[in-house]
This record gives sequence, structure tokens and C-alpha cells, in this order.
Amino acid sequence: MNELTEADFNSQVDHVQDKIEHAVDACGLDLEMEQVEGSLILHMGDGTRVVIGRQPASRELWLAAPGATLHFGFDAEQGWVYDNDDETLGEVLGRVLGDLLGDEVELDID
Repeated sequence: MNELTEADFNSQVDHVQDKIEHAVDACGLDLEMEQVEGSLILHMGDGTRVVIGRQPASRELWLAAPGATLHFGFDAEQGWVYDNDDETLGEVLGRVLGDLLGDEVELDID
């Protein structure tokens, strides 16, 4: 993974959170979104939440979903990559949302 400055890290997180918001809107998913203190929170209709938040000290992006918190590092070629198996944030978030919503979700954010 590439080492980012704090400014570059925050810029990359802001960029991907913006892309997530647009991709979720484009998919027409039945959920609400809000930005809170640097985190993007996705609220499902049943009250379940998924949080995409920044971790500046480790320069990671964390995806918190029911039962798991997943860590992503930034790669200049691939974007945000899951630290356990090199899946992209878009792939993992699409799967997480699909599982929660009971439908296949593809997000074009990578």
C-alpha cells in the first residue's frame, strides 16, 4: 500500500465517500445517507447501519457493518483495498449491502 500524507489521505476518503453517495443514488437503493464527523453512514430501512469511516492514524478506511469491521488501505492503482484479501471497497461494500438488502448490489466506485 502507498503511504499517504494526511492531506492526501483525507482527500482520497472524501473522494470515495462522494463516489459511494452517487453510486448508491444511481442504484436506487432504499436507504438514507448522512455525513457525520468524517464518516459516511448508510441507514437501512430496518434500522441497520453501515459506516464508512476514516482512521487517520493508520491511514485506513474502515467499513463497519453488523458483525464486522473491515479495514481498507489505499493503493494508487486499485483504490481502497481490503487488507485481508485484496478485494476493492466497491466489491466488498456491494456484497455487504446486497446481503443486508437481500438483493445483488453493484457499486461503481473503484
